[in-house]
Amino acid sequence: MRASVLTRTLRDKWRSFRWWCIGILAFVALYGAVFPSLHGNKSLDNLIKSYPEALKGFIGFGGNLDIGSGAGYLGTEVFSFWGPIVFLAAAIAVGADAIAGEEERGTLDLLLSLPVWRVRCLLEKLAALVCEVVALGIVLWVLLVIVSAAAGMGVSAANLAATTIALILLALMFGSLALAIGAATGRRALAIGLSATLAVAADVLNALAPLASWLNSAKFVSPFYYYSHDDPLQHGLDGSDLLVLLALVLVVACLAPIVFARRDLSTP
Repeated sequence: MRASVLTRTLRDKWRSFRWWCIGILAFVALYGAVFPSLHGNKSLDNLIKSYPEALKGFIGFGGNLDIGSGAGYLGTEVFSFWGPIVFLAAAIAVGADAIAGEEERGTLDLLLSLPVWRVRCLLEKLAALVCEVVALGIVLWVLLVIVSAAAGMGVSAANLAATTIALILLALMFGSLALAIGAATGRRALAIGLSATLAVAADVLNALAPLASWLNSAKFVSPFYYYSHDDPLQHGLDGSDLLVLLALVLVVACLAPIVFARRDLSTP
């Protein structure tokens, strides 16, 4: 039993992980099939560029609105839209369930009655979160590499990897936040709701900050700024942005053991 918290968690999450993978496969296949009809479509590019600045802030990955190019298309449709939604939803769900879900189901007391140190239990739950999000990232990257080559998108595997790594770190930051909130409160719904709300607020701040001079400097507070602003789909790996995202993940993850070690567990 000494090494079973991680393996038990991964085993319990296997079914939901498969469904996430199926969803990613369906989305990538759909967007790959649509791209050839949009490739080089200047009228569509002009239409998008006529959108209000606020809307363009949400859909333009790194400011790239050239949806007729492979990088612009994947940035707009995948990495600005459904990619963050899917990855953050998966990470927040796993993070919120890691401690708070076990506590609400009444299984956490049983787990901690075994010779498992409380902080070690949390760290193995965190490791399971990392494993699932990284695995989803690998699935997404492999599928995008295949679709990019098949549909003639012209986006390199290296640039796709850089962007996927940024997406993984973004998801892990909010997933770790959900885990920390759940560990601090024992309430799964609160962990999901608060983490999702903060993620939406961060995205809105990043999109709208450039539109007002007094708000422009606030964009540096948003994790979404470091996720997308340098457009890794076109320019490749930006080590400074990834280091900031990694630092945010580590800071948030370090909060969880601190609050969990000092809290009395509730009973369902």
